[in-house]
Amino acid sequence: MSVAASKVSLRGWHVLAILVGFFLTVTAVDGILITKAVSTFSGDTADAYRKGLAYNQTLQDEADQNRLGWHESRAFDSKTGRLAIALTDANRQPIEGLLVKAEIGRATTDIFDRRFDLVPKGNGTYTVDISGLSEGTWTLSVTAAENDKVVYRSKERIWKQP
Repeated sequence: MSVAASKVSLRGWHVLAILVGFFLTVTAVDGILITKAVSTFSGDTADAYRKGLAYNQTLQDEADQNRLGWHESRAFDSKTGRLAIALTDANRQPIEGLLVKAEIGRATTDIFDRRFDLVPKGNGTYTVDISGLSEGTWTLSVTAAENDKVVYRSKERIWKQP
């Protein structure tokens, strides 16, 4: 029984071409994935090293805030975009004369982050109109300062209904 010679044979340069083609394909796909990953990465915390060194101060500030015993009530109207924040002390008396600021953004990106100064409306209530928010979950960070020193911070998620 004789084996007929095959008309197509796998030679050394075929193997080399297949191997080079495979690695060029892998390299091209890796390049595309790396480009997409780098272009969509919003970055780490700004100056994370120094924030880490100041962590004990952050803990002290939180303890000071807890000792104040302040309370916050928040109301957000999805239809009008009006945000109202009422601050009261440990005796549930309204706190006036604060400089209240808010930052709102998505949890996964900083592209949509916006900052607002809330306007005092009396009786410890501070308001702002936040127009143009798309539907979904937003992270709201609130700071209240007295004599240029932040004395109150809070961070909550709010839901913008359709």
